[in-house]
Amino acid sequence: MESHNLRVLQTATFHDAVSLDACGVALLGDMETNSLDCSTCPIHFCQPWAQRALSLEHWRNLELMIHMYLNNFIHQVKQWAEHLNLTFPFVIQGSIGCELHPNGTSRGFYTAALEGEDFVSFDRDTQEWVAWREDELTRYVRDSLNRNKGTVDMLHFFLNTTCIKDLGSFLRYGKEALERQEHPVAVVFAREPPLTPGLLTPSLHLVCRVTGFHPQPIHVSWLRDGEKLRSTLAVAPEYGHRYACQVEHSSLQAGGLIIPWANTSHSKAGWTVGISILVLLIATGTAVMVIWLGRCRSYEDIRTEDLQP
Repeated sequence: MESHNLRVLQTATFHDAVSLDACGVALLGDMETNSLDCSTCPIHFCQPWAQRALSLEHWRNLELMIHMYLNNFIHQVKQWAEHLNLTFPFVIQGSIGCELHPNGTSRGFYTAALEGEDFVSFDRDTQEWVAWREDELTRYVRDSLNRNKGTVDMLHFFLNTTCIKDLGSFLRYGKEALERQEHPVAVVFAREPPLTPGLLTPSLHLVCRVTGFHPQPIHVSWLRDGEKLRSTLAVAPEYGHRYACQVEHSSLQAGGLIIPWANTSHSKAGWTVGISILVLLIATGTAVMVIWLGRCRSYEDIRTEDLQP
C-alpha cells in the first residue's frame, strides 16, 4: 500500500498591472488528468476516464469555483502589487491538493511561491495562512489572506472534504492507469567536462539517462567489471575497466537492464558514445545517474538526479 495525492499546479505570470497569463494542471500522482489554459477557460480532460470520475454537475461546480477563485486571486495580487510597489513582471505559483495515506488519514496542502521561492502556505489544522519568510511582502500577503475569512473557510472545506472525496473517486476510475507497468528506456553516453587546471589526465563524465518508466520507484546503479559500485573512484579510462549502468524496476525481470558503456575511443578527447535500449513506450519518468572517470584522486558519491514528469 502507498499514499496517493491529487494536486493542482497553478502558474500566473503578471506582465504588468493589467496583463497576465494564468494556467493550471491537475495531477493524480505523476499523471496529468486535467488542465486549464486561462483564468476563464473550460477544464480540459487529459485522461479518458477523468471525466467519468465525477458527475457533470460536480465538474460544473468545480469549474465555477476555480474561475471565481482565480478572479479573486488576480484581484488580490494586483492590490498587493499596487500597495507594495512590486516590480513587474513577476510569477506566482501555487500547489494545492490532498494526500491519502494507507491508514485512512489524509493531509491537505496549499503552498504559494513567488519567483520560484515558497513564501506562504495554508495550515489546514489551524485554518490560517503562515509565512515562510519574514520580509514585509510576505507578512502583508499572509495578513491579507487571513483577513479574507470567506476564502479561508472555503479552502478549509475544499482540502478536508471535496479534495479527499474527489481523490477517492479518481483512484477508483484511474486504477488501471495507475497500476500500469511501463519499462524504462536507458541510454549511456560520455562527455568530457571542462578541463581542470593542473589535471594532466582528462576525465570523462559518464551519464546513464533513464526515461519512460512507470511507476516512479526505480533504482539505478553503476557496475564496474560486473561489480556494483557504492561510491565512485576516479579512474583514467586507459585502465581498461568495463563500466555499465544497471536499471532495476518493477516492470523488469530480475536483474533489470544492464547497459554497458561502449568506449570506442581512447585517444580522442570529448568522447560521445551512446547505447540505447529500444522500448517503444510513453515517457512518464526520468532519472539520471552520473559517474566521473578521470585521474585517480579521490572517492566521490555517485550522483543521482530524479526528474518529475
